Amino acid sequence: MKRTLLLIFAAVMTISMSACYSTHHGHAHGHRHKHKSKGMPPGQAKKYYGEQSARDFAPGQQKKKHRH
Repeated sequence: MKRTLLLIFAAVMTISMSACYSTHHGHAHGHRHKHKSKGMPPGQAKKYYGEQSARDFAPGQQKKKHRH
């Protein structure tokens, strides 16, 4: 009986811990995610990330960043 309860407990813990696993990998380019600051004005995002210019946080500047 104890062994069955232990196995059930282990299975429940394994399932609950696997639910915490994140599959989002993001970008590994070493850049900050400047496009994530949608709810924040460009000037505030600049201060938050410690940048010199708010241009990179402005909505009109986002498409310029991803050109190769």
